[in-house]
Amino acid sequence: MFFRIESFTTQDYLNILLLILLFYIVRFYHNYFTRPNPLPGPLSLPFGLENLFYDGDLKRFATTLYNKYGDICEFRLGGYRRIVLSKPDYFENLLTSSKNLALFTKHEYSPAMDMLGSFGRGLFLNNNYETWKINKYFFLQSVSTPSFNDDAIKRNIDLFEELDGYWNLLAKSQSCNDGWFEMDFLPWINRFMSDNISIIVIGERGLSMGSYYNTFNSDKSKLESSSLNDPKLFDSDKFTRAIMIYMRGIIFFHIVPPFLRRYVPFFKKKADALLENRDFILRTIENVIEKRKNDLVNTPQKLKSMNDLLTILITANNDAKNKEAESLTEEDIRTLLLDVFFAGSDTSSNTLCYIIYFICHNPHVKQKMFDEIDSVFPNNSSITADLLAKLKYCDAIIKEASRMMPVLPVSKRVATGECEVAGYTWPAKTIFQLNYASIHMNEKYWDNPTVFDPNRFSLQNDSNEFDYLNNLDKENKKSTHNANKYSLVIFGGGIRMCPGRKLAMINMLSFMVLMFKKYDIELVDREAPLKTHSAFLTNCLELKIKIQPRKLSL
Repeated sequence: MFFRIESFTTQDYLNILLLILLFYIVRFYHNYFTRPNPLPGPLSLPFGLENLFYDGDLKRFATTLYNKYGDICEFRLGGYRRIVLSKPDYFENLLTSSKNLALFTKHEYSPAMDMLGSFGRGLFLNNNYETWKINKYFFLQSVSTPSFNDDAIKRNIDLFEELDGYWNLLAKSQSCNDGWFEMDFLPWINRFMSDNISIIVIGERGLSMGSYYNTFNSDKSKLESSSLNDPKLFDSDKFTRAIMIYMRGIIFFHIVPPFLRRYVPFFKKKADALLENRDFILRTIENVIEKRKNDLVNTPQKLKSMNDLLTILITANNDAKNKEAESLTEEDIRTLLLDVFFAGSDTSSNTLCYIIYFICHNPHVKQKMFDEIDSVFPNNSSITADLLAKLKYCDAIIKEASRMMPVLPVSKRVATGECEVAGYTWPAKTIFQLNYASIHMNEKYWDNPTVFDPNRFSLQNDSNEFDYLNNLDKENKKSTHNANKYSLVIFGGGIRMCPGRKLAMINMLSFMVLMFKKYDIELVDREAPLKTHSAFLTNCLELKIKIQPRKLSL
């Protein structure tokens, strides 16, 4: 018997649609209730409706799940089942140094991620082990040159002198109470690190600090330095802000369904703005690469002494091609530069904000830090990597601030094959969310976890290397009496551990020396709560401080 569609009534179409929806819901919940290794957690919703109840704050969400469901639980988001792990023992197969390629992947693939222009390439968003390994090799070759660390310290000194000059000019132009100069530290440190990363990546000054200083001058004709009139100023600051927007856009494209992004005006406008922002970033980087290639052809001798990442990548890549070895593609170079811009500035600048907030609330910690800096760097001592390695208490302050306020509160691994985690066997495509934030504040692993106490970390190692850069697992084992090997995770673990961690430590320690050697520092309002926002990273939103030159005792 045949039915003619023309004979269907409106009611028939509605009935068919209802049956399809009912079939989908029945199938969805059948799969849900028969899933392998069922765990406690919020009830999954069909059609991706759980996305509507997620506000983007993964740190708060993971903490809520831990408090309600315990060390291991699950939730569904973005069409994927996600297993939340809040116990260090469960990280063994996820953060070990063994090459367990079934757990190598850090980010699940979705077509929307391709729209951001870097998924599957570079280091951070690359899930292909073979190309990732090549990219990592070239990156480490670049940042491991003998003069790279020395140049990093020299950059910090030069940039801090510039920053200090701007502060002095502003202090002179403003009425300072009792010699204290008040400011919002966040935009300054963001731009300091952005200028620093700009030099590291492309060998050119970004001048973001100068651009921000310009905003305090009503009469542009009276600027203190002619360099501030450079046309690069606006684009540099725009690029810095574009990187921040880009980071937030990753989450937007990941959780907002394609239909909403394409057809619902509010979401479409947001998506179009993010794509335009992406195009600006990629276009800027491509122009810089092309210019550097031309410079290398036209004036090779001039660039021989340059140690920036771009120059080293291009020259090393050319050597690899000449030797018929594996080399980087144009997209690889572009994405590697983007990765460093992406991860290099926000993480360090936010950590330094948290350090200042915590030491200002703990004067005894601040004074002990001052004493150590004055002892290691008396008078006008030069800053070197060997001397920075002696700052055991400053190192402990960085660890403790990172424990209490991790910049990356929740990390991720995606199973590409069957694997064993937390005593369960999991199928491919299972996503694991590693809840560092809850572990860092768990009294099972930390004595008085809500108290800022750098002394909880062992300071007995007199090695001339930064302790947890070379052996993070060993350092974690001796952090507290109750600490598990993975109870403190700052730079990740295993083969996906941050390859720029040593550079990050050099930048933070040298800035601490420069800042606290010269200035005393207080919060403008000690009672004001720390303002942060957590999405992919936990970002500081504001840090009002006041500074004055330190009065050193003879």
